[in-house]
Amino acid sequence: MILIRKLSGLSRLASATVLMTAFAALPALAEPNLTITLDTPPSHVRNVYVGRFAEALTERSGGELTVEVFDSGQLYSSRDSGRAVARGDVGMAIESTAPLSRIEPNLTIFEFPMFSGLNIEQMNVVVDGPLGQRLGAMLSEKMGVVALTGWYILGEINTYSTNAPLNALEDLSGLQVRHPGGVGAVAYLTELGANPVSMPFTDVPLALQQGAVDAIVSSNASIVSASLQETGLSYAYINRMVIGYYMPIISHAYWDQLTEDQQQLFRDTWAEFVPQQRAAAAEQQAEARATLEAGGMVFVDQPAEEAAALRVRLQPAQEAMISDLGIAPDILELARDALQ
Repeated sequence: MILIRKLSGLSRLASATVLMTAFAALPALAEPNLTITLDTPPSHVRNVYVGRFAEALTERSGGELTVEVFDSGQLYSSRDSGRAVARGDVGMAIESTAPLSRIEPNLTIFEFPMFSGLNIEQMNVVVDGPLGQRLGAMLSEKMGVVALTGWYILGEINTYSTNAPLNALEDLSGLQVRHPGGVGAVAYLTELGANPVSMPFTDVPLALQQGAVDAIVSSNASIVSASLQETGLSYAYINRMVIGYYMPIISHAYWDQLTEDQQQLFRDTWAEFVPQQRAAAAEQQAEARATLEAGGMVFVDQPAEEAAALRVRLQPAQEAMISDLGIAPDILELARDALQ
């Protein structure tokens, strides 16, 4: 059985409390029930494939493994969901690496200049390989959770402007550019002569309309979903500053209830839907680009030569980030090996 929960107002807190109390009261022989927290709406591609995974898991387990999905931040925001999983307050989250990097700083390596400009296919090889596996193990140990391999994709993070045409990275010089956070984005924009601006996403539409920022770092799909093309955005530079990913993490309070066979079924079922989610996310981004182009937004794709030259320019800033964040030597070695 899979339930997609809808809560509102005070019932959210009450339902979460009842849910935790129910877990504590379950008899030892009760079948384990998985609760999944997501902060995106049901139509989001992450939610869609989490739902398909949940349905398949319940069916293939013969109904032994039931699942409840709480979407739209009904239980926890992205800021809080990771720690909720670690405490065992919720069974699973599929969380962006950005908030998780506050707990395991080595995850910030995906924001480093060495990966900027790479396409999704190249980055999938990196996160699915030894580097992604090692980072998952480090997060598991630090948080006390089970981090699965097979990360869902968020998408390419690019640059979009209002009045200034973007034909090359140098066109960002002097612009006020809103970014979603992270040391990599700050170093990237500063090197180009832009002024990095950090602000909540909810403040972006008004900031664009009032000219408080000239450009933003975002994705095609995010712009369409928030209708930011209606706030004056007219130009897009597809520079793939970062490729964003979601990591699946599971609480030991849930995982340790499963038999070895059930754990393997869980892993196999999850892995099956990862390529499908990634393909659907890429299609969503492409459809969003077509929508924006049809509305008059001008797109320019960054030449590979420019991306390579910028990675070299940013080497001093990258070395400073390595030192400041205390990136582990083995992580650096795995990252460099992944780029060979």
